[in-house]
Amino acid sequence: MAVDASAAAEQPGLRAQFGRLWRRLRGGELSRSHTAASVSVGLFIGSLPLYGLHLPLCLAVCVPLRLDAVVAYLAANISNPLFAPFLVMSEVEVGSLLLTGHAVPYDLAQARHTGLSGFMLQAGVGSIVVGAVLAALGALIVVLVARRRAAKQTELSQAVERTVRRYRDAHRRHRVYVTLKLRSDPVVQALAALPGSFGSVLDAGAGRGQFGLLLLELGRADAVQGFDLDAEKVGAANIAANGEASFEQGDLGTARFAESDTVLLLDVLHYLPRADQDSLLERAAAAVRPGGRLIVREVGRGAGSFFTKFFERIGKRLEMNRGRALEFRAIEETIDRLEGLGLSCRSEDASRGTPMSNALIVAKRASAGT
Repeated sequence: MAVDASAAAEQPGLRAQFGRLWRRLRGGELSRSHTAASVSVGLFIGSLPLYGLHLPLCLAVCVPLRLDAVVAYLAANISNPLFAPFLVMSEVEVGSLLLTGHAVPYDLAQARHTGLSGFMLQAGVGSIVVGAVLAALGALIVVLVARRRAAKQTELSQAVERTVRRYRDAHRRHRVYVTLKLRSDPVVQALAALPGSFGSVLDAGAGRGQFGLLLLELGRADAVQGFDLDAEKVGAANIAANGEASFEQGDLGTARFAESDTVLLLDVLHYLPRADQDSLLERAAAAVRPGGRLIVREVGRGAGSFFTKFFERIGKRLEMNRGRALEFRAIEETIDRLEGLGLSCRSEDASRGTPMSNALIVAKRASAGT
């Protein structure tokens, strides 16, 4: 028992030491400037013809400066076998121009005159210049990408919070559901990432209406209307809409679809029997104006589909979601059906960061005259 107790006491100490070492290697918070500097250092070191020493050099520079040695070393792998020949060739060319004033000679006599040491000198000098250029470009790219992502994320986050505040007068259970849904469901980012305007939006099976209202808050929708079988959810949606959108009670299996630029069918198709699913897809597709889109989210492929179907069954049994059936169809089958209705389709993952498996189908109708 004494040995076990000693080992148990030693284990947390080892974990703590490893944790401190890892944090030291990462150099602190991975901010935009911190990342840019780490990538810049890594690209410069990776350009140097000091193969086998890139890792020690990254550690020697990054640890004292509190940069991210891991990110730097990943960037230093620009000298991998795929890129190394092009990198060395450009470095020799630049070095030759700087040292001799002309490009590298490619005839045998001149090559013998330059010799191995001459080429190594050219490569060494050129690597400093090429490395500095790559370091500057790498830092610039990191800053621009990070700035763009931050701007998009800030805009989306603000729109999410504005949408959540719309439900402050709704029942607490609706407020909690909408808050969790908008802050955690990957479909939010997937919808926001779709290009262009959504125009007039029809949300079929809208539930509490949070997705249509989010598009309004993002300034991506001109008008939003929706319907759902659950009258209580429709009431919560209209409270949140405050007259800026309209929601009514309606059955997916029989409702008529108003012509719209965008039709949303998010997590609703599987609540109908198979024959009614086909009818729903036909009515939804027919409502899409030229140049418009039908956006469908359904259970995707892979192991995560088990968890998605499991929670959908639990939700239906607890009567959180109403529907006449629970029949799941393959994403490929839905795409084939929509393409047969004259829409061009693409699909993407809409469950990133979760154990679920959901796919977003974006089905577009060709513009008039095309």
